Amino acid sequence: MKDLYKILGIDKSCNENDIKKAYKKLAFQYHPDKNKSSDAQSKFREISEAYDILMNTDKRRMYDNFGYDSISGDIPQINPLDLFQSLFNVDFTGLGENMHSNIFVFSDLSSSPFINTNPVMKYNLECSLEDLYHGTQKEFSIHHNVKKNDGFAKKSTKYIINIKRGSKNGDNIVVKDGGNYIPEMNTTEDLVIQIVEKENPRYKRKDNDLYIKEDITLCEALTGIDIFVDHLDGPLNVKINQIVKPNQMFQVFNKGMPIKHDNQSLGDGTSNGSDKDYGNLILDLNIVFPESLGEKQKEYLKKILIHLDRKKNDGKLVEAYYYKEKDEVLKEFIQEDEDFSQGCIQQ
Repeated sequence: MKDLYKILGIDKSCNENDIKKAYKKLAFQYHPDKNKSSDAQSKFREISEAYDILMNTDKRRMYDNFGYDSISGDIPQINPLDLFQSLFNVDFTGLGENMHSNIFVFSDLSSSPFINTNPVMKYNLECSLEDLYHGTQKEFSIHHNVKKNDGFAKKSTKYIINIKRGSKNGDNIVVKDGGNYIPEMNTTEDLVIQIVEKENPRYKRKDNDLYIKEDITLCEALTGIDIFVDHLDGPLNVKINQIVKPNQMFQVFNKGMPIKHDNQSLGDGTSNGSDKDYGNLILDLNIVFPESLGEKQKEYLKKILIHLDRKKNDGKLVEAYYYKEKDEVLKEFIQEDEDFSQGCIQQ
């Protein structure tokens, strides 16, 4: 009879954490893309099957009470590689036969925030906006303490992270027990690797949209303009044929960041051809007014531009001077309202 506990090298009294640790150790050891021995594939399949059964409460109860034959016929065939990928998100493809146990390759990072249930060691993986637009691969080493006998020892582990096109700030991967060993707690931290997007001098990103500021003249705002944009995907000529008013923004569809899809090959520059594969490019246009105008310029503008027929009176002539930007005054009003509301709540 097949002994699933023996396959994983654990006792029958083991808990879920013991099963996970045993599977992780053996799965990395016998992964067929890493281990080229003749029995690696069959070993890997056995390890995966044992894990799948013992981690399922009902299957484990049946196995413990009636043996392997009682459930083997009812167990759907699992794909060991899919199971491994779903648990560890590690990809050994392309590393060749010289793959060392201190090197781990991750084929993607999750966009879901990690749940901090255990002590964690964080590693910030800095990426430029260009990296996240085109996709890239990052290599780095983590220096950490591992348990050894009654103490700990220093270890260096190399990671290779494939960054998909459209990945975002905060995307992460959690490496179980990949951090420092803490002797006082007799536990090992999880390692959380997360993307930190470096500031771009030209673009601001919001979700999948890209924002860019452009100064235009008053003449361009009134008569139309061609804006030449040094885009991440190559030069763009953006044409605006309508009058641009202060504080208006314009958008160019499908010229923002690539939208990351789970089934997209990493960094291969491909998509499914749909316009929905990209966010939008948002142009924040700032109209630069002239500092002054000559008398002839003023007369000419009065002739060609529509102006209001304002009511006149015999009142005293006074002159107005620059005060503040409208946005600044609005912020002050909002802050005053918030302070007032907060004061009422406290009372």
